Amino acid sequence: MTRLVVLGSLLLGLIGNAQAARIGGLYSAELLVAEQSVRVAPELVSQALAQVLVKVSGRRDVTRQAAIEAAMGEANRYIQQFSYQQTNRPLPTDDGREVLAHRLKIDFERTLINQLLSDAGLRPLGTIRPGVLVWLLEERNGQREFIGDEEDPAFLAMKSRAVERGLPVFRPLLDLQDQQALSSGDAWGFFTDSIRRASSRYQADSVLVGRLYRSGGGWRSQWLLLKGQGQRFNFDGEGSVLQNHLGSAVDQAADLLFVDFVASTDDLDPGAVLLEIDQVNSIESYFEINRYLSDLPAVKQVKLQQLDQDRLQLQLRIDGTIGQLRGALGLNKHLQPLELMQPDQPGQLFYRWRP
Repeated sequence: MTRLVVLGSLLLGLIGNAQAARIGGLYSAELLVAEQSVRVAPELVSQALAQVLVKVSGRRDVTRQAAIEAAMGEANRYIQQFSYQQTNRPLPTDDGREVLAHRLKIDFERTLINQLLSDAGLRPLGTIRPGVLVWLLEERNGQREFIGDEEDPAFLAMKSRAVERGLPVFRPLLDLQDQQALSSGDAWGFFTDSIRRASSRYQADSVLVGRLYRSGGGWRSQWLLLKGQGQRFNFDGEGSVLQNHLGSAVDQAADLLFVDFVASTDDLDPGAVLLEIDQVNSIESYFEINRYLSDLPAVKQVKLQQLDQDRLQLQLRIDGTIGQLRGALGLNKHLQPLELMQPDQPGQLFYRWRP
């Protein structure tokens, strides 16, 4: 098989590195419907709300929470707006006809969704998500080759599930440099060192490698997820058809990657300081802040709590007093303290980022 050059990404385009990406559309959902209506059927609104809650929270099981399960019956109250767009995709109707589907887009009110999660003891995952670089191989007629066509059903299935989970997924270019850096044999054999070396070109912090092959008239798949610099996870795809295997791989990878980011309202260490910074409008600003804090002697640990819109929350473990931390933060000309918010929140610090 000829290896194809893939110039796009599954979700966002290749954004400098695959370590993390800011994603949009978390509070919107799209469904295909047979016709337009001035009122959206309650079951469609509930379906769309469930999609949004999974994306925003990072949890597949979010709708099983009692508070959220109760709210699904009044999903309409969370709608901000909805719209329709004509498509060229055929869609069967209940009476046996086939029509061109409309794409129904429902935007939900961000503050209400966040409050709903808070009532259930959960926090939004935020708009900065850990990304994953995907190397995908298929065995055909005894040959093991990379696949990567933009319209390949395998990538389309992974793209669809990745969008549902709010997971930034990236593809390698599969150009001559990639071919020289990683052989299909090393990738199929899950040779970690070779995979990491080849992936370093993309500054990939997390890498997913999948091998697909036919078995007994169906499909089987095995996956390797390299998370961070040393963690390695192996799992099998699930389902009776290939699309199910690929979707389950995205789900399992998302669960493993999001576990360090998903937080409940009870997760804040009582001995930590919560640093909140607004006007953080770019990924570059986030990384600059993280680097600065990590280099401060007064800061022992930096943990991302939430990044939602332009508001960044970090949990800091410090060596010293909050006053010493304030002094260290004051050395950064880009951090402006919001003094009026400090006195009432002794365990929190509030700043504004000025690039």
